[in-house]
Amino acid sequence: MKRWLLPVTLLLLAGGCRQPAGTPEDAAGVEDAAESPLPSREEAVAEAARLAVEAARASGVERSRLLLAAARLRERTWRLERRESDALEALELLEQVADSPEPLGCGARLDRALLEGELRRSPPATYRAVYVARRRTEDAACRRRVDALLATLAAFRPLPTVLAELDRQAGDDSGIASTTLGSAGPVVVPTLPINNPTGPTRITGIERYGSEDGARIVVNLTQPALFEVGILGRQGDRGPRLYVDVAKASYKGPLELPVGGLVERVRLGKQTGGTRLVLDLRREAWRKVFYLPEPFRLVIDVAKEAPALPVAAPTGPRGVRRVVLDPGHGGHDPGAVGPAGLREKDVTLDIAHRAAPLIARELGVVTLLTRDSDVFVPLDERAARANAFQADLFLSIHCNANEDGTGRGVMTFVLDESRDPHALSIAARENASSPAAAAELASVLSRVVDQGVRARSNHFAELLQRSTMASLSPRYPDATDHGVKRAGFYVLAGARMPAALFESSFISHPTEESRLDTADYRQKLADAIVNAVRAYRDGR
Repeated sequence: MKRWLLPVTLLLLAGGCRQPAGTPEDAAGVEDAAESPLPSREEAVAEAARLAVEAARASGVERSRLLLAAARLRERTWRLERRESDALEALELLEQVADSPEPLGCGARLDRALLEGELRRSPPATYRAVYVARRRTEDAACRRRVDALLATLAAFRPLPTVLAELDRQAGDDSGIASTTLGSAGPVVVPTLPINNPTGPTRITGIERYGSEDGARIVVNLTQPALFEVGILGRQGDRGPRLYVDVAKASYKGPLELPVGGLVERVRLGKQTGGTRLVLDLRREAWRKVFYLPEPFRLVIDVAKEAPALPVAAPTGPRGVRRVVLDPGHGGHDPGAVGPAGLREKDVTLDIAHRAAPLIARELGVVTLLTRDSDVFVPLDERAARANAFQADLFLSIHCNANEDGTGRGVMTFVLDESRDPHALSIAARENASSPAAAAELASVLSRVVDQGVRARSNHFAELLQRSTMASLSPRYPDATDHGVKRAGFYVLAGARMPAALFESSFISHPTEESRLDTADYRQKLADAIVNAVRAYRDGR
């Protein structure tokens, strides 16, 4: 059954689930654009960009009509050529129409839910997105279409606890969870009941990374736990407070922990049935709360502003003022070690040291390294540093490895769900976790990544792959291009800017280890990074 239900939803989509515009005239204009003969991909992408630019100058129904027409072009192009970037751009454009008046907004939300589910090959994610779309509309015709889709996807209905969480968040002021970003941001709770505890649930530590524009609070627990999130309003001179109630969890330690910047402090207190954490905010803030498995952690990200939906064309020059390069591993963590003893942590730091001054000198872009020497930086802190720096791009640099030493080539990862066992094994190695945990992490994070960030991450990753092959091939013609892949990487979790993880070469392969040990090869990898940043900035 799971093999054919998702395509059935697409037949429903083609059979009338779309409601692309607010009036018959608007609908006719969009459908004409959607059903007319499709030109070459280059012409279709250019036309979609033109429509998006025109939409940026329009308002109301006209703006939504133009965005929908652009989305239809990118979606049709994706169905013909299966280039992921086309689907991601279509999702991004549909997101911009999602809050339009009904029935136009509902149609865009359903289209986005179906397209995203098909792209990820995840009927459960489609069910959650369609379920949330139903909660967001009062339009009777749209609800009938939603009910038909939910009936088709009934085999993928999640547990009642998950639906209850979606209902709760859709019904209060805290925004929409899972696949929809509300004004206050998403919350993702464990999708399975917390059964068979191995002992008391304890909070073992609170990590804090604060800045003026945002903060990350990481709550370490001895085992998985359910949690609830809410907002307490201002009280006297005290600013708003964000609270997280962790069920059945105990805590022993300081009851007040300073943070600084947007979050003044974190306070903890015992509560009936668990422990409450309160973040004292200096002002209203956007928040995102999710969990990481193995070991189980709650991550609370707050920021002054929600991720901005792009209003300009998806192509054209982009503002790139700050870039963060993240040399993988460091300190007591050597990363992968080659057969001759070359350490991943040394290679990644050297590549970053070569790329950073070139990005600054040639592109005029301020560049920050998450580590500038052989020190250990926790994975949770790396994206937090990029957020605090207000980076426009984040790149984590690594060397690949496999057990038998036969793997070769270059690949770049973006954060998303994946069923590729090889990709999951690489993520598990970098995360120091199991492949199952990497798969769960990818599923969780796919529900909190902003669509615009996802599309731009994928585009930057494609540019980096092309740039790397162009840099290596003349001297190393046997270099293998593995393309852009998806997986769940802790280091990319919560990055508010386009982010990618670069597996530069296989340090476990004797030939590639010997190359990685040379200045020439490392410089070519650094040049590739610089050229990818340049191409991204210039809108290529």
